[in-house]
Formats: sequence, C-alpha cells, structure tokens
Amino acid sequence: MVFVGAALLLAGFVLAGCATKPFMPKSDYPQDPWVKGYANPDDCIGGEKLAARNFELPDYPKRAFRSGRQGWVILRLDVNELGETENVQIERALPDRLFGGNARKAARGWQFHPPKDGALKNCRVLLRYRLGGVSLGG
Repeated sequence: MVFVGAALLLAGFVLAGCATKPFMPKSDYPQDPWVKGYANPDDCIGGEKLAARNFELPDYPKRAFRSGRQGWVILRLDVNELGETENVQIERALPDRLFGGNARKAARGWQFHPPKDGALKNCRVLLRYRLGGVSLGG
C-alpha cells in the first residue's frame, strides 16, 4: 500500500513538471497597424471578401511564449479561383522575425470559399500574437 502511494505521489510530481507554464508578458503589445494603409484601393482586406473554409490559426511560437513576447503580422496573399492561398508574403511584422515565418507557414494551408468574382490578388490579413494566444485582426 505504501508503494502504491509513493508511486502516485511520484507520478503527480512528474505530471506537474510537464504542465504548461502560464504566459507571462515581458513586452507590451504593440499598437495594431492600420492594415488598409498597406493596401491599394482595389486590394482585399481580410474578412471583406474572404470566407474561410479550412482555416487554422498558427501556434504561438515557443521561443516567443517562453520569452513573453507579443506582436502582430500582416500577411499579403492571393486566393485563386478554387479558394486556395498562393504567394503568401510577410507584408510587415512586429517584432521583426519572431512571428512572421510561423504565420506564413499556417497561411499556406488556408482554404477559402471560391471568390465570387474570380481570383483575388494582394489580400491583407492581420494576425495578433497577444497574451500567449493568436487571433485575427479586424
């Protein structure tokens, strides 16, 4: 009986060590950018013309989570007639080189409902990396 209790206690310590540590911000969240300021008048902005069909937000990068960093990324992408993303580029990211690659990789797998007026070029999407989570800008 003592052995079972000791084994359970040891298992509890092991599992507690595996628990995810809470996000502790060590930087302020930078002011959101004015996404339309990066676009031309005929470019699409996020949810104005895009309707998601298969859309997974990127994970918070482990390095940024551990260091308590926050920021945002503006992606520029095209959506073909089938609703698939193409030509995914990082338009701007803050801080530079921390969240952009992660965001771009996720965006390559996004699928949208086929656009009504054919392919869309130069769509802008804002991703916020804030308090350990990722959300879409609006």
